[in-house]
Amino acid sequence: MAVSNNDMSRGFKPLNPSNDTVDVETLLHENIPLTGSIIANTYGTFPSESNIRYDANGLYIAVSDYPYASSSANHIFDMTAGWSADSTVATPSVELANKNNIYRLFDQQYVGYDAAQEVVPFNVSGNLNPPDTWLADDGEKVSGVVFIDFSRTLMKDEIKMGTFKIAIGTGSFDGPMDDGTKTFSDYHSNPTDGTTYKENSPMGTYSFLQLGTTATAAATPASALYGVVYHQAGLCALWATPSTWGTELTSGSDFSPSTAQSAEQAFVSSSINDIVNGARYHIDNIEFSNTTKLNSRVYFCRANHNEFNYSSNRTYTSGSQIVVKNQAADNPRTYVTSVGLYDDQNEMVAVGKLSEPLEKSPENELTLRVRLDF
Repeated sequence: MAVSNNDMSRGFKPLNPSNDTVDVETLLHENIPLTGSIIANTYGTFPSESNIRYDANGLYIAVSDYPYASSSANHIFDMTAGWSADSTVATPSVELANKNNIYRLFDQQYVGYDAAQEVVPFNVSGNLNPPDTWLADDGEKVSGVVFIDFSRTLMKDEIKMGTFKIAIGTGSFDGPMDDGTKTFSDYHSNPTDGTTYKENSPMGTYSFLQLGTTATAAATPASALYGVVYHQAGLCALWATPSTWGTELTSGSDFSPSTAQSAEQAFVSSSINDIVNGARYHIDNIEFSNTTKLNSRVYFCRANHNEFNYSSNRTYTSGSQIVVKNQAADNPRTYVTSVGLYDDQNEMVAVGKLSEPLEKSPENELTLRVRLDF
């Protein structure tokens, strides 16, 4: 059986684009669990594990699921940290320019600009015109942010809304899990309920992270007290506050200065590498479902009762007789084994094989569904 845009006189049946084809999008999901043992302390001694690659300029670290020099390694995410140059909370004394530039880089991409074309800082309400107050003073704007940017290998086309969660230890740096963990999630978000997520970001939809994994719409947080997750972009932004990281983000046993520091203190006086290492050491696990968008075109190849009842196969006749007939007066019949799709130049572009032959005669009609994924 062959179908084409040409006429039946050439042995092809034309397809009607309005009736015989339809475009379909299928969403495939895969659960992705990332345990803290992969993120820290598995492939060597913290903070110099062989699956952690440090940027030569100290701007970020890249985390792999295996020693990164190995051909078996898969890059899973990058981590970095930024501080707003406009913050009135404090001014970093270490790597000031780098922290400000990183914050602004993510800021302009993920939050955007206001009506005056000024970059809007990250803020707890997701507004493009937030009040000029800062979170450390119980205000709106967020001074410091830890960014976890997931690789496309891991998240595919996007993070499935309502599946993201991250558990963070709230104890001291030497024992971040000793006092338990806090789990933040977007489980309240539902793609069919626009009140459970935000979509005013240049990078697509995002959800406020809530404390816990309540999945009811009634539990939708009114503000992002801990951070946000951007679904299409695959970015998790976590605020640099004790509410998110506990009372101690970095420690003098591994970092300078020589005293333990809260998240805000670390952003002021520690390097980006030290801040990020402190953050990843506190992560107990991350879990979400990724999304692969599979685009397909479905062709309905129809053989009416008076079509495709004869075959040009040399074995179809013997001595000028149709061999599948028992009696000369019987109707002709064929057995369809494949469907070929041709372009307007009669060039075959695709072929579909049937699992078993289908009998075709003037007494029946067939509709074969051919699906092309791309």
